[in-house]
Amino acid sequence: MYRISIFLFLLIFHHSSGFSQPTFEPKDGDRIIYLGNALMENEQHYGFLEYLITSRHPEKHLSFRNLGWSGDTVFGDARSYYTNPPSAFDLLINQIKSSQADWAILAYGSIEAQSGPEKLGDFEKGLTRLLDSLEAINTKAVLVSSIPQFLHNEAKSADGYAKDLRSYNQRMARIAGERGLLYLDIFERFEIAKQADLWEPNGIHLNQKGYLMLARTLGEKMGLKPQSTDILINIRQKSLTSDNETKVLDGDFKSGRLEFTINGNRLPELTFPEHFKGPKISIQGLKKGYYQLFLDGKLLAVADQSTWEEGLNLDFSQTGKQLLDLIREKDQIYFQQYRPQNRTYILGFRSYEQGRHKAGLQSLDALIFWLDGKINRGKDPGEQRFTLLPLP
Repeated sequence: MYRISIFLFLLIFHHSSGFSQPTFEPKDGDRIIYLGNALMENEQHYGFLEYLITSRHPEKHLSFRNLGWSGDTVFGDARSYYTNPPSAFDLLINQIKSSQADWAILAYGSIEAQSGPEKLGDFEKGLTRLLDSLEAINTKAVLVSSIPQFLHNEAKSADGYAKDLRSYNQRMARIAGERGLLYLDIFERFEIAKQADLWEPNGIHLNQKGYLMLARTLGEKMGLKPQSTDILINIRQKSLTSDNETKVLDGDFKSGRLEFTINGNRLPELTFPEHFKGPKISIQGLKKGYYQLFLDGKLLAVADQSTWEEGLNLDFSQTGKQLLDLIREKDQIYFQQYRPQNRTYILGFRSYEQGRHKAGLQSLDALIFWLDGKINRGKDPGEQRFTLLPLP
């Protein structure tokens, strides 16, 4: 009976623990950093990942810092410079601490895998040490697999490298499982899309389309699915259906005049580099003719009643582009601050020559924080007033 009780307890515990899957759920005020090699560093040129994450949390003030470094490893090797101390790893940890991160999205493994399977154990030790360091400063980690790379020459070695990438990814997945961390496997998604135009000519780095796919794939794996922004209006019934807070202010079937407000309308979905998909609005019950829709007094669209009844996607691309531009500007300024080209002269062993410029780097904080504020205000347009009028 005692053995049966223990068995039942373990069975129930195992079953219940299966429901507690690691998730990515940033809180209001959280800071998210990117760590890793060129896969993360080069994301700053596009800003797609931040746009996706922040647009899925319109009610939360989130901030992002890109600490990716081309060629970097879990040991911080690429960050070393001509002075000691700090060591490369110590510099990595100091940079993480300075960022005051609540979350760290880690993309490592592709550089380490170049050393082959015999160094897999060293990679595990290095990743474990890095995760221990993050845990010690209360920074939650999300692990991201490497992506395939398509080398044009030396096909045999390329096949061996692909096998090693999978082995390193599997080790990351195991470590994440043991520590209860979220692991995002994106390798297969990019492997399937290897014929698509997602890579730079070198077959290693992603291009603009590749980074959009990276953002959308990571968002999907994080559970950040697009939410419906469709709007359905019946002018005869003066009814309006939407997931957002909406209100019909005035509706007159005879004249074709309609006024309504939407509060908390979400940002347009990024569907292609620099292309956005706005909310779809359908208006039923209109008389035959052409109608024009205004947003806060500005013309948005003109269409006949059959098109309005089928539904029309509104062009909010300007809103999306403005937010992307702010994200990219903020990332560029932050990069200049934490990785100045003349670092050795400002912060390193030759700081006696130009160390006075350190204050200039620190002063960039104000500009970065200001841009953070603009980004978070820009993702919530507040109440929007729409007016539909028939063409005379």
